Amino acid sequence: MLKEELISKGYKAYENEEICVFWNPDLCKHAGECIKSNNKVFDVSRRPWIDVSQAPASEIAAAIDKCPSQALRYELK
Repeated sequence: MLKEELISKGYKAYENEEICVFWNPDLCKHAGECIKSNNKVFDVSRRPWIDVSQAPASEIAAAIDKCPSQALRYELK
């Protein structure tokens, strides 16, 4: 349910078996907390810049919890 709601609000989805990560570029304030927390998952030099295969869901969620703008959100599966 959350997935459809967030996508309708402009979020993009990146997912694997454990987690679905959502990112809304219009909300992003570029604070860089996600990159500081986990630069393997969040890497702006790569496209797509979010790769959920690079860390366990718990680590990804912990990084997203630091996002001050809520541009990044997640749903555990």
